[in-house]
Amino acid sequence: MATQKGTHVTNFDAEPFNTTNARLHGGVKKVVRDAFELADTANGDIAHVLKIPVDSILDSVIFGCDDLGTAGTVDIGFYYKKADGTYVAVDADAIANNIDVNTAAVSPTEYRFSVKGIETANQAAYELAGLSARPAYADLYISLTTDTGTTTAGTVYLKAEYTE
Repeated sequence: MATQKGTHVTNFDAEPFNTTNARLHGGVKKVVRDAFELADTANGDIAHVLKIPVDSILDSVIFGCDDLGTAGTVDIGFYYKKADGTYVAVDADAIANNIDVNTAAVSPTEYRFSVKGIETANQAAYELAGLSARPAYADLYISLTTDTGTTTAGTVYLKAEYTE
């Protein structure tokens, strides 16, 4: 019978002891959410919805919405806010892309692993956004970008769970 250890047990059993990132073992779980009325949108419109620390481990992203008309697809991704107050895309579809919001209402659905695979489960948010090093700014914004504009206003729900 084979025995295998996960990363954390390997670190705990090592002599001398190897440290384990607190965000991955014993971190604090936080939840951010918002439900709001999204106006009728055009192609490329953006709604900045949630703010999370760049170092956080993103565990879950749930999105749902009313039927937003006869057209519309949205992406979920990351932006950052510059000192002048403008927002810049880091990776506008890092979490989900081309979610159909025009055929019918979207029941709250998990999207965390729809673009990035399970192998990214322990990555910091900035790594999920495609950055190779921690950026100088402290937060990332989880935002919705409409690839194809919607034709009707409706309620949008976005929730993220992360560990610090």
